[in-house]
Amino acid sequence: MVTQQADPADPLLGFTVGWITALAARLESLHLITLEAPRCALPPNVHSADMGKGRGKLRMALRYWAHLRRILPKIDVLFCHMVPRYAWLAAPLAHLHRTPIVLWYTHRHVGAELRAAHAVSAAVVTADLSSFPLNSGKVNALGHGIHTDVFAPNPLIAPDSPPLIVQVARLTAIKHQATLIRASAQISTAHHIALIGGVPHGHAASYTDALRQLAAECGVAERIHFTGALPQSEVVRWYQRASLAVNLSPHGLFDKAALESMLCGVPTVVSNAAFDSLLADQAPLLRISAPDDADSLARQLAVLLRTDAAQRRVLGAALRQRVAAAHSLEGLAERLITCFEEVSR
Repeated sequence: MVTQQADPADPLLGFTVGWITALAARLESLHLITLEAPRCALPPNVHSADMGKGRGKLRMALRYWAHLRRILPKIDVLFCHMVPRYAWLAAPLAHLHRTPIVLWYTHRHVGAELRAAHAVSAAVVTADLSSFPLNSGKVNALGHGIHTDVFAPNPLIAPDSPPLIVQVARLTAIKHQATLIRASAQISTAHHIALIGGVPHGHAASYTDALRQLAAECGVAERIHFTGALPQSEVVRWYQRASLAVNLSPHGLFDKAALESMLCGVPTVVSNAAFDSLLADQAPLLRISAPDDADSLARQLAVLLRTDAAQRRVLGAALRQRVAAAHSLEGLAERLITCFEEVSR
């Protein structure tokens, strides 16, 4: 398995530790290559190596190839997680050793590197068919792989009063935090909002400043709390305090954050139709047609805020059950192993 890092404290990639552990439990051994050394204890059958992040791209590539030359004679499958470059860089050596490559990718960006990685991969795995941007017979939708014991309701934590609405997303325009702020200004029922997420690397902080200014202009600045980027353990606690969640990622971004809030039993309003099968008969209440439709979002949230708390819990429990069936970590690990077995025959 080649992935960027193994650090449970990382706000974006901390989940990979769970994946590594779940796969290792089903394998004789797992060779792990990351950009930098893992920052946690891993199962004894996981053998880790790193590319020496910070040494320059050429030296990192040479170190990657050195690791591959050592391990390819010993392995059945090379599993490349999220970064297409890992696959196409490995392809010549993998072909030499007749080692199939399986690529995991969940993003709507299409570039030359993705096309190259797709071409050299025996199979492509993704969370949902909508989360891989190329039409291909190689693609298998396996679910997002979320630890359902971690992302779960906590009966010992009472929801905030007034009700808390959370949106977990990086602070970028594509996540449409501005829509939630504008919707909040239209809602008379008391509530407060937590925008959980930081500014991604390479992005300007001006978007965050614009959100703060918008909240002030809309007269809701006192309702809006910016937490910054948080580790998974803290995000879970925010979900467990929340009465509602919002996810406004557009089509093509089958956002795991929406599934995590649903697993915590939180009714979640989304804008991406890819979630409709999970929303089931509650889709008219929990989905709006566009991520920038503040009026529709305000109407849906107002209805949900007026709904009895016990009814919201029933709705959240039904969401959790459906999401757990399709997107649990254990289920994904089993499906990945099946895929690995198929390509290595």
